[in-house]
Order: sequence, then C-alpha cells, then structure tokens
Amino acid sequence: MKINLFNLILTSFIVLISCSDKKLNEKEKEAYNLINTFIEKNKIPGLSVTILNEDGNIEYSKGFGYADIEQKINANPKNSIFRIGSFSKTLAGTALMKMYEEKEIEIDSSVGFYIKDLPVDKKKITLRQIAGHLSGIRHYRDGYDMNQNLNYENTSDALNIFINDSLLFEPGRKYSYSTHAWTLLSLAMEKAYGENFIELMKNEILNPLQLDKTFAEEIDLKLKEKVSFYEKNDFGDIVLCPNVNNSWKWAGGGYVSTTQDIANFTWKVLYTDFLLPETVKEMTNSQKLPNDEKTNYGIGWRIRYDDKDNRYLGHTGGSVGGTTFVFSSKDSLVVSIMANMSKAPFGKLPYELINIFKN
Repeated sequence: MKINLFNLILTSFIVLISCSDKKLNEKEKEAYNLINTFIEKNKIPGLSVTILNEDGNIEYSKGFGYADIEQKINANPKNSIFRIGSFSKTLAGTALMKMYEEKEIEIDSSVGFYIKDLPVDKKKITLRQIAGHLSGIRHYRDGYDMNQNLNYENTSDALNIFINDSLLFEPGRKYSYSTHAWTLLSLAMEKAYGENFIELMKNEILNPLQLDKTFAEEIDLKLKEKVSFYEKNDFGDIVLCPNVNNSWKWAGGGYVSTTQDIANFTWKVLYTDFLLPETVKEMTNSQKLPNDEKTNYGIGWRIRYDDKDNRYLGHTGGSVGGTTFVFSSKDSLVVSIMANMSKAPFGKLPYELINIFKN
C-alpha cells in the first residue's frame, strides 16, 4: 500500500518550527533545522532523537514526523517504540559480560561446553569469538533470512536456520559480521543461566537498568506505542513493510525500544558502576586478528571514528522498517537516533548533532 501523506508530514514540520522557534535556544534551533533538512531530503516517515549530556541527563530529545502516518500519531522519543535491529547485540553482549562478571559463564570457553550435539566444526568456537564476529558462521542470505515470518518457539529451534551450514573460515582467523552467530551465543547463555533468553535479559539488563520501554518483539507483543514500519519502494514512495517475525534472532536483532531507553542504557553501562571498570574495558576494547589487526568490535560493542578520528562506542541497527544509531562520544555524550524506515541513511547526522551539543 502506497502512503500518500508525506506532504502532510512536511507541513507539520513547518508548523512546528514556526510555533516553537522563539522558545528554542540556539543549539536546539541548529539541531532542529539540521534534522528537518535531513528528513525532507531523505523522506523519513518518523524520527526520534535523544541526546544525553556527560552527566547522563537529557540535553535534547524530540520526535519528528509520524510513528504512524495513516493514524497521524506523532513520533515521541519517550514513548515511540522502534525496532532497534543489531543494537540488540549490545544489550545481549552486556548481559553476557554481566554473567561473566558474576562468574556464571566463561567467555573464552567453547560454545560446545554449554551446548551439546553441535556439528563438529562449531563445537570449539569460543563465546568471545562469536561476540566479536570471528566465528566463521555465515550472516544473512540476501532476500530470505531477514524477511522471515515464521515463529520460533525457542532458541534451539532457531539454530536450524544456519547451524548445519559450513563455516566461512576457521574461527578466529577473520572478521565477518554474523547475526546468526548471536543466536548460538544466546543459547549458550540460556544453558549457563538456566532460563530462556528473554527472561535472562529482563533479569540482568532490562529490570536493573529500568528499561521499561524495551522488549523482545514476540509474536504476541501488543504495544499501543509501537511504531508502524515503512520502506521505500522502487519508485521512492513510502510504503508499509511486509510482516516479519524476529523470533529467530532475539540476541542479534530482535528487540524494540525508544531512543530515551537505549540512550539511558548506553550511558549507564559505560559511565556508572553497573559493571566493573575492567569489565567495561574488556567489553569495549577491539578484538584482534592473528596478525594483530584490530577489528573495531569488542563484545557486542562497536568502535567507530568520525572524520576527525574521535572515538565512539555503541552500535547501529538495521531491520525491516527500522534504522538505529546509538553511540557515545569520548566526552561521555550519547546520541540515540531511530527511524521507522528501512535503510535510513543517517550519514554524518549523528556526529553533527554531537558536535552541536558537546560544548
């Protein structure tokens, strides 16, 4: 179904700007204009932006456009719940390190220690290798895996998608991004923890950090505030995405949340005593290849650099009907951006926003 309401979205932006301009300080005006220029250029249905300062307090948090175009529901950074895609790996990686810190799991143990009856080539892969994309397990098959609409009752069943496929290389030899590998990791975590992955995440991450708007997107998850999911068709029109079921990849890409929740998560994990400093360091330091080359990926956390070589910690996320960017700068600021559209091209926008608010 083609959505014909994009002009209405742009009109609403113009009205919001004219009504609010006098109340905004200079930094807010600059951010507001920057974001609206980006939205108009790229035809983004709905966007949410939250920026936390070095103290973990909200510096800027606004919604733009529509969480649902047809129903004219505005995007809201506190309540609008987006698909966060691969930022789910950062949630799961942090849970893994929490378990490691509590001596419930060993990240350098083989996955075969926790899961019996694996194919021979998978048994010796370590949890650290999986969490750093060094496992050799394949990623998506184009046009199929990401668009699945089957419901998997448990993590073990979801292994059947990939577990008998050959490894791409000997574990530890190369970096090759794999969401499927995180399904294997989450099953190992379940075995060590004694409960299913969703309950594990609630107990170790969501409840302790008060992430009240963060959920595994289960088939029966009914949330009034969950956004509608859009994509661009071949003609550049905004259309609704096909239905998908993400039960096969909770750890790798199956969570939904708000920009405020995930910004708070990022700041609390990096800059409070939720984890020990040595645990945070191990989790966010780059893993290395045999030739000592850095992968710029730790344990569920990615290391990125802007064009001035400033270091950022966090993760991106791409899902059906969702694009996410959540990173923290060296100044302890956090930028959290979510769009309810596939493949939204954020480009330099997050870094430009950080630069506006860092002084």
